[in-house]
Amino acid sequence: MQIYSFKHSEISMDGTDGGFVKKNRIMKKAVYNKYGTRQIIDSGWKEFDRQTNFLATGNVIANTQISSFIRPWCETECNGFTRREGELMKYDLNQFGKWHIPADLLVTIKDKNRKESVILYLFYTMTKDRYVKPFGWVLTTKDHRYINSRVIREWGESYVKRSAALSEAIRYITIDK
Repeated sequence: MQIYSFKHSEISMDGTDGGFVKKNRIMKKAVYNKYGTRQIIDSGWKEFDRQTNFLATGNVIANTQISSFIRPWCETECNGFTRREGELMKYDLNQFGKWHIPADLLVTIKDKNRKESVILYLFYTMTKDRYVKPFGWVLTTKDHRYINSRVIREWGESYVKRSAALSEAIRYITIDK
């Protein structure tokens, strides 16, 4: 399995000194089928588009997405109990335990200087026998600002389709991509 960096941003001239600034965009609005039972996605990857029923921010378990808030290392209070530093963060990461989180995303997540929660997203498709095939990771701030993402490439799978699907998913979960 190979993991590739996938960073993109829109830039435009800022009109002052010839510099560039990012264009802020709002999150893409979800559109549903006529029955309201599934979100309509058009990433260009039919397998992902057909399987996706829901893309959203925060703690989500859906047909093609698992995501969760990840607390910072220094957070120790939960439900009136005090835990050791790092224990709550490890608990939050446990649901991603069977999948390999890219090392650079883990460095950001486990940074002991981080004081705020982040949201980690895993996007995947499923085989006919219900085997999960992860294809991308996204990391955002708790207020849905893009931090980083990775496309996972396995042999026999199209990197172009995976990156297009991840790019489309990012538009539903971030406010600045």
